[in-house]
Parts: sequence; C-alpha cells; structure tokens
Amino acid sequence: MTKAQIKKAIRAAMNELHELRHVGTRDYIREMHDYQRKLQRTMNNSAPHGFKFDPISLVADYFVVNHLRNAWEQRGSLRPRDILHCQKSYILAHALVDAYPERVQDIMQRMDDELDLLGIHWHQLQYTCGDIVEREEQAA
Repeated sequence: MTKAQIKKAIRAAMNELHELRHVGTRDYIREMHDYQRKLQRTMNNSAPHGFKFDPISLVADYFVVNHLRNAWEQRGSLRPRDILHCQKSYILAHALVDAYPERVQDIMQRMDDELDLLGIHWHQLQYTCGDIVEREEQAA
C-alpha cells in the first residue's frame, strides 16, 4: 500500500464523520482532532532531530477515526476508572457512540463501503513512530 493510498483512505474515512460534527452545541470531531494535533505536535517535538513524520493533521485524522472505530467495535467496554488513563478523544468517541449509536452505525457502514472501493480495510493501517503505515502480517 502506497503512502498516497493511505492518505486517501484516512481522508475518505474522516469525511464520513461530517454528521457528527455539530450534534448538540459542540463540534466533538473538531475537539478530538485538535486534541490529537496537540499530542502529535508534542510527540514530534520530543523526537530526535532528523526524523521524518507524517503531517500532524493526517495523524490527527487517523486517531479520530481510529478512536471512533474502536469505540464502536468495543461499545460498552469503557469503565469509569478508564477515564484516569484514556486520551480525551477516546472518551469523546465512546460518548458519541453511546449517545448516537444509529448515526455512528450508519457512518461506520458508509466508511467501510468507501474504504472497500479503495481496496483497503481500516485494520490494515497502524501508527508507528510518527508514521501511519500498512500493518505487517503477524506470523502464526
């Protein structure tokens, strides 16, 4: 999988989240994105000089989508004590899944359909050392 395909897949997945942008009085997707941008910027600044990273915005998009997908796939698994150790965007993702399950289900279906057209499955992607790459096959 090329870097261009990875970027296209992440952008396509992020575009499907438009319905969750303005539910209620807050833009939760923007809040999650801003939080992830801040974390990524901090990580990049603390890395050794000379490392080449994916754009901060792309990594933030990846984590917003990934947290929402994880929240959907593991609904009901967040416990109150998990708040002590979770990123804000992960907690927001679980809250969105809990508050708007029908919307999120429709979004996940459309996202999967869009990614199928690109020939990519979301779980093929992983984040490592500032880059989003294709997940390597694990030996059995």
